Amino acid sequence: MSYLALYRKYRPRAFRDFAGQEETTQALRHQVKSATFGHSYLFSGIRGTGKTSMAQVFAKAINCEDLQDGEPCGRCGSCRAFDSGAQMDVMEIDAASNNSVDDIRELRENARFMPVSSKYKVYIIDEVQMLSASAFNALLKTLEEPAPFVVFILATTEVHKIPETILSRTQRYTFKRISQQAMMQRLAYIAKEEGVDAQKEALHLLCEHSGGALRDAISLLDKSLSLDRTQLTIEQVQRSLGLLGRERIHRLLLSSVEGRIDETLQELGVILREGKELTMIYREILSFLRGLLLSRMVNQKELMEDLLGYIPGEVTKEYDMLTTEQLDELIRLFDESQRSLRFSLIPRLQLEMALIATWEKARGPVQVEVKKVLEKRKIEPIQEEVPPPKDLDDLTPYWQKVLDKLKASGDVATYAFLLEGTFETRAGDALLVSFGSDYEFHKNRVNEESTNAKINAVASEVFGSPVKVRGISKESEPLNPEERLKAFFGSKSDKIEFR
Repeated sequence: MSYLALYRKYRPRAFRDFAGQEETTQALRHQVKSATFGHSYLFSGIRGTGKTSMAQVFAKAINCEDLQDGEPCGRCGSCRAFDSGAQMDVMEIDAASNNSVDDIRELRENARFMPVSSKYKVYIIDEVQMLSASAFNALLKTLEEPAPFVVFILATTEVHKIPETILSRTQRYTFKRISQQAMMQRLAYIAKEEGVDAQKEALHLLCEHSGGALRDAISLLDKSLSLDRTQLTIEQVQRSLGLLGRERIHRLLLSSVEGRIDETLQELGVILREGKELTMIYREILSFLRGLLLSRMVNQKELMEDLLGYIPGEVTKEYDMLTTEQLDELIRLFDESQRSLRFSLIPRLQLEMALIATWEKARGPVQVEVKKVLEKRKIEPIQEEVPPPKDLDDLTPYWQKVLDKLKASGDVATYAFLLEGTFETRAGDALLVSFGSDYEFHKNRVNEESTNAKINAVASEVFGSPVKVRGISKESEPLNPEERLKAFFGSKSDKIEFR
């Protein structure tokens, strides 16, 4: 016998077999039990939540000859015929490939005839949103005045595409995403039936990547078991799904937080050469950051394990330098960066820039202190006389020291921005750096408040007195000191006396 996929092997055969759809199963089961079911139904919801399976069980139940408290018995002639695929009065139609008006007209003609061997003739139309407009119009009359022995069950993943005239003539049931708890219970049951020793964390990871679709979770379980059908470990699931695992994500993120950018980019290059998908890397980073954030907010181990599938270990202590606000900023940073992937000409660049920005976010408190010191210096009067402007040649080595100190501190991004500019001169406490028309972005970043504060702090240390670095647009003709000051101060420079 050929191998039967797990999602088919464990497909629900009765209402009690459904996971996470209690409201719908209870309502339909009561209708079957009391023989008060309608003539047309609409099942809507995302893929893999049991719409078609529920339609099949409902069709099986209303034709069952020996109902057991609203459940199909599975032993009568009708149930056995259904299970073997020989039931001629239950027909499944794929609307994706049978969507023309002629197909619906043929259905209408066949619906006029009495059932062959059952009490009811049931039509299950899957992906009904794929019907053409004329096909919907043809179906409308049948739904409005059906034969007493016909039941229609429509299933769709896109209910917004169904005409209102169809919706108003059906009983509508919405199939919700399967909860984590219900999905875990179902996967644990299947693993036990298959004789598999499954780790709870491994099952949680499968549920996390299923998107609330139980069929997808069972398919992922089947795929993971192809590596070893006696046990299911977290390593198996990670290999099967092409994941990095928390340990590698930890190394990648920690090197970025600590400013070891060279190491971060080197590790990212190794990961991408292994063929890992960018979207999966983003997902794992966000999941890891979520774990760090929840480890600070949740004290109950049981709740933590339910939310994450694992208990964060000692590794969380290595991120104690990050505040809760900074973790929140990092989550937003990577989430927004991931959304930009589809619009980027170089998708890898989005992740690289996000990892570099991680270090800047992690240094947030230091930047705030530097800014406060600079603001304090700004409002305090300087008693000593400001030194006169020096020649450009004398200051060039000092400016190079500023660049070297920025690079040595690990602030690669700021160093790269300044590298594209040309140091012009010093006039008073102003250091002017010009940028060509192709580097407007670099100029704007240099003048940005947080970046400018870092540059000013380093430059003040090198020059031995408080200075302010300002990026200006490069003109076609060299600017004299007065014009440079006007570019920096605007019209206020008219009040400055040059000596």
